[in-house]
Amino acid sequence: MRLLPAALILALVSLAPGCRSGSRPPPAVLLPETNEVQGWSKVGQTRTFEAGTLWQYINGEAEKYIRAGVERTLTADYRYRDKLEAVADIHAMSTREGATSVFGSEPATGSDPIALGDAGRLYEGSVTFHKGSYLVRLVAYQKTTETATALVELARGIERKLP
Repeated sequence: MRLLPAALILALVSLAPGCRSGSRPPPAVLLPETNEVQGWSKVGQTRTFEAGTLWQYINGEAEKYIRAGVERTLTADYRYRDKLEAVADIHAMSTREGATSVFGSEPATGSDPIALGDAGRLYEGSVTFHKGSYLVRLVAYQKTTETATALVELARGIERKLP
């Protein structure tokens, strides 16, 4: 009988880290699944890169994100109505300032400001925005007449899922 209270305490202590009010949502919920955003299908699984392995995904640029406090990067491939393929990246930074600094370090030349998150930019074939401690980038592999509109819709779907 004395083992039962000890086992219960051990179980509660092991669950406590996941119950912190400041903890991040699980990665799987941050990127939309198929048809959560009209016309978009998620292709494959979400891939996750911790700060120490980020170079495997964005070799040459990883150091900039690490200096800004990236904790992890989530990435997934998407297809829009069998016409367009794109990749969506969410960089979870340790602070809001980290996301803002990476966003600000990239040239605004050739972009239009867009109302996404705290600030956003629409380029020909890509969308970048930051919201809180998250930096989001979507890049289309093709350019069609629907590319900009479709990317913005996917970006809005991701924005809704970010805390």
